[in-house]
Amino acid sequence: MTPAPDAHAPATTATPGGGGVRVEDLLARRTGWDRSDAVSRILAAATAPGVLSMAGGIPAPDSFPVARLAEATGRLFAGSAVSALQYAPTPGTAAMREVVAARATETGAPASPGRVMVTAGSQQGLDLVARTLIDEGDEVALDDPSYLGAVQVFRRAGARLLPVPGDRDGMRTDVLEQRLAAGARPKLVYVVPHFHNPTAAVLPVERRRHLAALAERYGFLVVEDDPYGDLAFEGGRLPSTDVHSGRVVRLMSLSKTVCPGLRVAGLVAPAALIGELVAAKQCADLQTNTFGQYLLADLLGDPEFLPAHLAGLRALYGERARSMEALLRERLPWLDFERPRGGLFFWCRLTDPRVGSDALYAHALAEGVAIVPGTPFCIEEDGSRVLRLSFASLDEEQRREGVARLATAWEKALTDGP
Repeated sequence: MTPAPDAHAPATTATPGGGGVRVEDLLARRTGWDRSDAVSRILAAATAPGVLSMAGGIPAPDSFPVARLAEATGRLFAGSAVSALQYAPTPGTAAMREVVAARATETGAPASPGRVMVTAGSQQGLDLVARTLIDEGDEVALDDPSYLGAVQVFRRAGARLLPVPGDRDGMRTDVLEQRLAAGARPKLVYVVPHFHNPTAAVLPVERRRHLAALAERYGFLVVEDDPYGDLAFEGGRLPSTDVHSGRVVRLMSLSKTVCPGLRVAGLVAPAALIGELVAAKQCADLQTNTFGQYLLADLLGDPEFLPAHLAGLRALYGERARSMEALLRERLPWLDFERPRGGLFFWCRLTDPRVGSDALYAHALAEGVAIVPGTPFCIEEDGSRVLRLSFASLDEEQRREGVARLATAWEKALTDGP
C-alpha cells in the first residue's frame, strides 16, 4: 500500500528523473526582483462579490460608449469583418496608428504614424520600453510615491530605482536636477503628468520644460504615462513634454476614456527607437487585438465622437468627486486630502496616529469595502499613513454605503489598537 503523504512535509515540485532539481529552481533570476501582488489584489477586490471597491482605477461602467461601439461593430461585420478578424501588422493597423498619431499631435508635438505602435494597453507599452532599454543595474528615476504598476515593471527589469519626491505639482524637477548634478545617471525618467496616480498631482508647464531640458542635457528619456489627461474637471489639459524635447516616449491609454476591456492603447516614440520596440512586441504577442483596433479607429476617427464623449466623462467624474468629497469630510474627519482637480482618485493621509493604513485596509475589507494602502506606491517614502480612494466606479448609493463601511472599519480598528 502506498503510504499517505505527510501533511507537514515541505511541498516540492521536483519530478522523477529531474536530478532532485525543483521546478522553481529553474526560474530566471529576474523573477525574484519583484513579486508584488498589489495589482492583482486591487483587480480581484474590484470584482469580489459583495465588496464595494474604492481600490482600483476602474472606470465607471456607465461611461462606456456601448451604443456607439455596437454601431461600429455592426458596420464592421457588414463591411470589413474578415480583415478585423485576421492577423494585423505588429505595429498596428494603419487606421489605428493614424488616429493615435492625430491625437498625439493634438495634445503635444507633431507625430507621424511611423512613430506609433499600438499596444495591448499602456501597461504593455511600459513593459516593452523597460525590456528594450533597461539592463540590470540601470537607473530609472520616478516620483515617490509612484504608480505601482510602473514600480513593478522597472524592478522586474532589474532597474535601480531613483525615487524623486513630489508635491501637488508633481515631480520636484529641482531635486532631480540636484541628483543628476551629484552623479545620478538614469536611462529613463518616468512621469504621470496629469492627475498623477496615486497623488493626483499635475505637472505644470514650467516643470515639463525643466524636465525636457534635463533630458537634453543628461541624455535620458522621459517616459510620459498619461491615462488621465482628458479627465480635468475644470480647464483643459497641458501639452505633452514632447513639445519641449524629442527625447520622450508617450504612453497613450484609452482604458479610462473609452473602455479598458479592448486592451488597445498607443505608444509614440522617437524614430530611432520605434523599430526596437516593435521587435520587442513581436516577441511578446505578435500584435494587438485586431478587432479592437478596428472598433477604436472607427470611434476615434469620427471628429464628433471624442469631444462630446470626453465632455460627458468630465461632467460624470467631476460630480462623483464632489459627492465623494462631501461624504468623506462629513463621515471621515480623520482623513486629510486635497480636492482632486481631475482623474479618478483621492490621495489621503490619516491624521489620527492610532491606526495605520494597512490596519484600516484589513478592517475595511472585512466590512466589504476595498481601499489601497499607501505602501505599495512608495519607494523610500513612508506609506504607512496614506491611502488611495477611487470614486469613479460607484454610484451615489454605493458611495454612501462604502463610506459608511469605511467609518465602521475605522471604529473597529481603533478598538483593536495598534
